[in-house]
Amino acid sequence: MGFSWWRMFNSKEKGNRSRVILHCDLNNFFASVAIKNNPALRGQFIAVCGNPSLRKGIVLAKSENAKKMGVKTGMPIWEAQRVCPEIKIVPTDYIAYESYSKKVQAIYYRFTNQVESFGIDECWLDVTHSQKLFGNGVEIANKIRLAVKEELGLTISVGVSFNKTYAKLGSDLAEPDSVVAITLENYQQLIYPLPLNNLLFVGKKTVVLLNKLNIKTIGDLANYDINLLKTFLGINAEKLVAEARGEDDNEVNDYLNHELPKSVGNGTTVPFDLTTKKEVEAVLYLLSEKIAYRLREQSLQGYTIHLSIKDTNLQWCGAQTSIANPTNTVLTIRRTASEIFDQLWVQNPFRPIRALRVAVGNLTKVGNVQTNLLQDVNDEIKNQALDTAFDKIRRKYGTQQIMLGGTAESYQKLGFDLDLYNCDDVDQLTSE
Repeated sequence: MGFSWWRMFNSKEKGNRSRVILHCDLNNFFASVAIKNNPALRGQFIAVCGNPSLRKGIVLAKSENAKKMGVKTGMPIWEAQRVCPEIKIVPTDYIAYESYSKKVQAIYYRFTNQVESFGIDECWLDVTHSQKLFGNGVEIANKIRLAVKEELGLTISVGVSFNKTYAKLGSDLAEPDSVVAITLENYQQLIYPLPLNNLLFVGKKTVVLLNKLNIKTIGDLANYDINLLKTFLGINAEKLVAEARGEDDNEVNDYLNHELPKSVGNGTTVPFDLTTKKEVEAVLYLLSEKIAYRLREQSLQGYTIHLSIKDTNLQWCGAQTSIANPTNTVLTIRRTASEIFDQLWVQNPFRPIRALRVAVGNLTKVGNVQTNLLQDVNDEIKNQALDTAFDKIRRKYGTQQIMLGGTAESYQKLGFDLDLYNCDDVDQLTSE
């Protein structure tokens, strides 16, 4: 293949460059699942979109042929139809996405226990210690690629390199259903000409600032004087330059050593403007229900409740508050979010609301906290018992079979899916 895998992955002199990291990215994931579930769509121009009646009418994913016609993720439906008149609009199916994502990750775990999810359709794998069993990095990547294709009918692009940053860039460079290796011999040739925004977490504002310094490519950044760059970016300069040079030493978190997420949240754009507190309470309960369930599924609790509000002028505001004992119960999360809402709106006339987002942060594992006996925890204990009972009933009979009084009617009026555990929110599950 024109390079030495032994040199790349066994050189002790290279330190962190002795690792073998893969980045696996499912191709057009949402669209591919839609075709799997409806083979009649195969070969057609399709776009998976949010529900326009709920004011979520944007392209979330598109088929490869639609992409070539100019359809882009985030494009409004009307614009997608303009650039591709033959396009078929397909609704989202997050239950199917979750199911296929788990099946794909099960294949990854056959090759290594170090698998780190980066969204529903991307994962990093550290296969450094898997080579004696499965071959070098490219060979492992191809075995995984073929297994996903043959067993699930999905395709992936895989980047292979000596760190997470370059592995991700490799999968970006790979065609659908292919592998690209970024090695010690070729990384400057392949990576350095790429634009700055190809680097993870380099946002538009940073790109504008770097462009003013005549830094336009990853290579420009890699060769820039760190001390000079610090005067403009502070301590972030070292991290950016290190990533550009391929010196990223971040570990791939394995299943025995998962870091706790910073927060668990859900948000939604409502189908019509909310103009009463009762309508707001219905949305807060829906969001809190989903968050609480996800927290319980991960055995997590949180101390901090955050609420964000977007009004009809598209202006966001938000606030957060901490509670004495961590929670994963819907009533505590909803009540706290409602109190925050009252504080944010108390000095203003009730402005119509377009979107709400609730998040629980400052997380800890259930059982890791000693309850503060000086606090009255009777209500929280009752709430936990109620949620546990609801979970058991819903797992057996479905989530629509038991709800608090009045919530089902409110959800239907607002156009929400009554499957409360279906995380149908763009900010939680993203593709491409």
